[in-house]
Parts: sequence; C-alpha cells; structure tokens
Amino acid sequence: MLVPMRLGVIADIHGNDVALRAVLKDAESLEVDRWWALGDLVLFGPRPVEVLQLLRTLPGIEMLRGNTDRYVLTGEQPAPHATAADAVASLDLVQRYAAMAAGIGWTRGVLDQAGVLTALTTLPTRLRLQLPSGTSVLGVHASPAADDGSGISPEITDERLRLLLAGCDADIVIGGHTHRMTDRHLDGIRVLNPGSAGLPHGADTTSWLLLADEGHGPTVTHRTVPFDVNAVVEDLNRRRHPNTDFVTSILTGRRPLRSSVL
Repeated sequence: MLVPMRLGVIADIHGNDVALRAVLKDAESLEVDRWWALGDLVLFGPRPVEVLQLLRTLPGIEMLRGNTDRYVLTGEQPAPHATAADAVASLDLVQRYAAMAAGIGWTRGVLDQAGVLTALTTLPTRLRLQLPSGTSVLGVHASPAADDGSGISPEITDERLRLLLAGCDADIVIGGHTHRMTDRHLDGIRVLNPGSAGLPHGADTTSWLLLADEGHGPTVTHRTVPFDVNAVVEDLNRRRHPNTDFVTSILTGRRPLRSSVL
C-alpha cells in the first residue's frame, strides 16, 4: 500500500524567525509530514539560532547548506559586483561589503556562543527523495552545479536553465537562492523555486511550496503568507545587527535584489 507524502519546501530563511513562524502557522492545517530547507538558513536576519531551533522541531526535516551558510562557516564573501575603480569611487559599495563581513562575523559569533555553529558543517549540498508515484526529486540551493550563481528564476532562458540542470538525474528539481517563486518545465523536468521564506524583495509576504503525492503523481502548491516586516526591522535594531540597513532595504524594496550576493 502506498503511503501519501506531503513535503513542505522552504528556502532562504536568512535568520528571519518571524517569517518562518508565519510559514509554519500556515502549514499547520495542511498535514505536512516532512520538510526540506534549501539553504541560506541563518545569515542577515536577527535570529539565526532561533531559526535552527525551529527547523529542528519539524517532522522529517532535512536541511542543506546554501552559499551564505558557507560564508558563515568559512568567512568567504561573494565577489563584488564592481571593478576596483568602481569601489574606489563608491563609498556605498565599500560600506556594503564591510557590513557584510561584519554580519558574517556577528552571525558566526551568535551561533558559536549558542553551541550550534557546528550544525552547519554537517549539512549536505543536495537532497534527494522518491515520491510514492516513483517521481524523483532533487533539492539544491542555487542549482545542481553550484550553491551560488544565477540560480532558478522565472525569467531564466531555456538555454541557461538547460546548462544548470545538466546531469541532474531527477524528474523534479527544486532550488532557492534567487528568492523568486518559479514553476518551469524543460526537457521533461519540472523546475521549482519556493521563493524566500525570510528575505522577500519589497514584500510583506513570505513564501513556500507544498509538494503532495498520493501515488498518482505530484501536485505542487505555491503559498504566500503575510508576516510582520516591522517586527523584523525592530529586532534588527534592538540587537544592533550590522546588516540592519541592508536587510531593511531589501524588505522594503529600496535595494535591488542580487541573487549572487544572497
């Protein structure tokens, strides 16, 4: 007898426990029996420890490591979106990357003090499962090839998407990173992005997706949920987080969202 499966998928929480709690509240009546969290779990938001603690309470939870989780572990930063000359001419650019370095250090320190930093070291870069119908699913952060780069978005060209999916060996590929809800079909592969569960661009709604399968094939439901943006900004200020301006500018839409930074 086939056992139905209801998989909740979230990505790019970025230390925002307020938005994550909104997702989990929305899911309460939907009988989700297992969860995937597709990376970028902790950096930028005010509550990285609380996010990890909440995720650990979820049934069947599996998590993977995103590029910003890697930054927290290694101290790496993304390459600047500018030449050296641009950086010299732009105080804002210099300040932005200085703030990112400070945010990485802040997050690492908070996680280390709580004794949960090592949890990031064991996270894989891919997740796989087979649905009751036999459909194979691959979970990644940005793409099967990398945890950063252009990632999966609604406007990506078929040519570029085909390169990202090369050798993925799955019927469904789910990735985050771009913070853009996506549902595409290419060469027999369904390509999904749940959007960002913690750092949406210019919106007061968080998003996630439900993948359900009772043995006759999967159904996908993209869900959006309102959350209290002001509460997040107030918490960032209260905790004197070095990325307060950066996060606020994304949540309010003042700053363009560049997925290769996030």
